Amino acid sequence: MAVTVAYEDFPALYRAADANSLRGQRRHLLMTRFQLGALVIAAAFGVVVLRVRGGTDVAAVVASTAFGAALVGDVYTLKERPDRQWYAGRALAESMKTLAWRYMVGGHPLAITALTDEQAEDLLLVRFAEIEADVEPVLLIPDRGSPEQVTEGMRRVRALPLEQRRELYLRARIRDQQDWYGTKARWNERRATQWSVALATLELLGLTAGVLKSDGMISLDLLGLAAALAAAGAAWVQTKQHQNLATAYAMAHHELATIGARVRHLGTEEAWADFVAGSEDAVSREHTLWRASHS
Repeated sequence: MAVTVAYEDFPALYRAADANSLRGQRRHLLMTRFQLGALVIAAAFGVVVLRVRGGTDVAAVVASTAFGAALVGDVYTLKERPDRQWYAGRALAESMKTLAWRYMVGGHPLAITALTDEQAEDLLLVRFAEIEADVEPVLLIPDRGSPEQVTEGMRRVRALPLEQRRELYLRARIRDQQDWYGTKARWNERRATQWSVALATLELLGLTAGVLKSDGMISLDLLGLAAALAAAGAAWVQTKQHQNLATAYAMAHHELATIGARVRHLGTEEAWADFVAGSEDAVSREHTLWRASHS
């Protein structure tokens, strides 16, 4: 029966940072959609006049309300900074995760031949404390799982023979991460293409609306609406960065494929510890680039 590592086997700090990062991501993207949607609604109602009895322009009221909603979204985003919770939480979670894997499978600086189990745990906890000291407490709201930073699951993996640790690391770390990058690269590439077509279509509609208005064939300011839609789409694309992520994830996928091909060639603990350290550095490098691109 193959050895597995469950989500609950990872340190409490990792699970807390991961959960809080996901919450920050959801809030940030939700608020971005809300603000852009409000601005589009304001632009749509700004091109028409809908007067009711008494002379009130309902369209202008709706447009003003939409602008106000967008302003409220701006204030909330500036005050709560869900984007910072997302980016910092993800960086923290990945730092915890790479240390956990180094401990479990015996990679430097937590190599099995260099440290006793007690020394390895002490060093791991010191590293955790150093990382924890640099982040805001809001990023570390605990989940309901185990409160342990060194779980029994982690100790169980570290006690396995080299061959089993090697196979587990290949399957649950390298291949799993590789599959994730490959899936995300393809998904982002499709989204980048779809958004490029959508924005080009909006620009064509804007051009058509401008020509029709200049010839007097229409009186509505559809040119302004098309411009607002295109601007909102461009802002969303900038937020998601589909093309940049597709390229970065594809490169990470291929780099991990190369790393995975070397796993079974390592027969000593010393060589294995060096290999794991290099492998984890490669994974961490991708996360560092991701955070820099979003900062």
